[in-house]
Amino acid sequence: MVLAKAGALKGKNATYSETPAAFREMKIGGAVLVNKPVVVDGKIITANGPPASKKFAAAIVKALTVPEW
Repeated sequence: MVLAKAGALKGKNATYSETPAAFREMKIGGAVLVNKPVVVDGKIITANGPPASKKFAAAIVKALTVPEW
């Protein structure tokens, strides 16, 4: 929700914690909501909560080891 409130998710695919408040804030922030544990859109990586932490960490490691960084 922090990224959504900052405007960083406008037009970006993102996942979210499945709560009414999170859904509302993500929509207000312009995110394109995707129902997956981890979503990568360019250099933005989102996860839907603690159960997705291993997949989130793997996505970060993968992103940081890509030559374009």
